[in-house]
Amino acid sequence: MELDKKHIAQIIQDSRRKIGLTQAQLAEKIDISEKHLSKIETGKNYPALDTFLKILSVLNLTLGDFGLQNTSDSYPNKLFLQKIINNSSEKQLDACADVISALLKHV
Repeated sequence: MELDKKHIAQIIQDSRRKIGLTQAQLAEKIDISEKHLSKIETGKNYPALDTFLKILSVLNLTLGDFGLQNTSDSYPNKLFLQKIINNSSEKQLDACADVISALLKHV
């Protein structure tokens, strides 16, 4: 299913406004320019996948909010791990990957 740019734009813009963030504040939180966010919110551009995932995290949105099925809902630990990944630094991710790799050797 392909999502319409305008549909994505409206959900992002409405959600950002609902939690009281300016475009500048959201752009800073997701590490893109305000101009780029403006193009996403006006439906001129699709967000890149990594940007879209950051937007979901900051605005506390799910794929379901866009009319898509979120397969991770079927297993809560997937959603938990996705949130950890989205909110971790590279150093924290490296440490987590090392721990998971070690655990997987013994499972």
